[in-house]
Amino acid sequence: MNDVSLQSAAWRSWVFPVTAGGRARHSVRAADAEDRPPLGSLRVCHGAHGVTRPTLAGDQMATVSRYIRHLQRAHRTWGCWWACFLAFLFATQLQAEVKFTSPGLAPTRMDDQGRLVEDWGSITVNVAGAGLPATAPATLQSIQLDGLIPAAEAQSRYGTVALTLTAFRAPVWPAGLDVLTVRVAETAGQETPVQLSLALPETVHVGLKTVTLGVRAVLGLPGGTKVSQVMREWGSADDAVALPGWAKPAVDCDPAFQNIRAGLGGVPIVYHFKVDPKAKVKVVLGFCESFWAQAGQRPVICQVEGAPTQEVDPVERWGQHRPGAIVFAAGDANGDGTLDVSVLPKPGATDQNPILNAIWLFPADASPNLEQVIAGKLNAVALRYVAVGGSNDQSLYAGGQVGYALKLSAHGTQEMMFLVSCPGSSVPPPDQTAWTPEKLRQSAAAVWRDWR
Repeated sequence: MNDVSLQSAAWRSWVFPVTAGGRARHSVRAADAEDRPPLGSLRVCHGAHGVTRPTLAGDQMATVSRYIRHLQRAHRTWGCWWACFLAFLFATQLQAEVKFTSPGLAPTRMDDQGRLVEDWGSITVNVAGAGLPATAPATLQSIQLDGLIPAAEAQSRYGTVALTLTAFRAPVWPAGLDVLTVRVAETAGQETPVQLSLALPETVHVGLKTVTLGVRAVLGLPGGTKVSQVMREWGSADDAVALPGWAKPAVDCDPAFQNIRAGLGGVPIVYHFKVDPKAKVKVVLGFCESFWAQAGQRPVICQVEGAPTQEVDPVERWGQHRPGAIVFAAGDANGDGTLDVSVLPKPGATDQNPILNAIWLFPADASPNLEQVIAGKLNAVALRYVAVGGSNDQSLYAGGQVGYALKLSAHGTQEMMFLVSCPGSSVPPPDQTAWTPEKLRQSAAAVWRDWR
């Protein structure tokens, strides 16, 4: 992918109204799967899937029920044994893997441990706290939300804290989104602080609003919440996407100029570096614009803590495919032991997707020669060298986990909702979509109501 000039239209495709004229809109073809009349209430979208009617847990149980009735007729005198057999089957159903979907779409499953299993990895939700057990078995069952929506539910008890997970598929174009609701409840009448954690693949990048795997956003984090987890000494702290090999420098230079992070959709590129409180440093930012050939298309605003803000247009200053760098006399102005570096889009610019190729930190008394910096000859003497979007880049947060510190009041509950990428989909930026938990559930109910 060479063009990161993704304008708002690309993201607007996620903003699908819940209904149109009282009719549900969904990304399925109005196919006559089982000699059914045409589904006039389902909007046909370009590239939509042909469908067959999904097999739900209820259909599976209907098959079991017919088999059981056959046994009952053959063994009417075994009433007691029949009751035990039914109870056994019911208990088995509760513990089995549960699949759910939306008409015409590939299913997602929740396994017998309560893990949500997707094509990109799995999500395991845990609760930890003083006096609480480290693990808890999950009771899994297939349910229907609002009497219509197939869903999976897993319940666990961590001592006095009850954890309930509910997941269903929302019919968002083109392949849907899974909606995971996490509910934590205190049951003993005593205020209890807990740590809620989502275990994820180690390779994910945790940002401020989303979790990404490569260029794919796989998990949307709830708005208004703060991630509580250990931070690394430095790293990218936002949702900007790493694009290795995007830039094509036309001259010999440091390899970092071949890679970028891009703030797709206008998100800022943000890095944090651990420094001594009130420390002074020299910061160099490197750029190489390889999409635009004309100046004025993608100017960016560079903000480095303790230094005046600088605006730079890489094409105007150095030309297309030409690496360049700017320097800042920076420092930890607020004394919190962290140096903040940000690159933002210039308001009103044609391209609102900022880019950044490289970061160097030097001692405050250094006077780095920018030509030598660009050539990669001062990497060894830099306090920190980051090939942004390259092999030595990293997230500020350790991969594999998202955590939240919660304080549960006596008999209190807290609920969080996560959007999850399912097969064939990517999570939209939370601040660039009109979907809400209520609209997603209403849309899913409308689709299943018309489908049936």
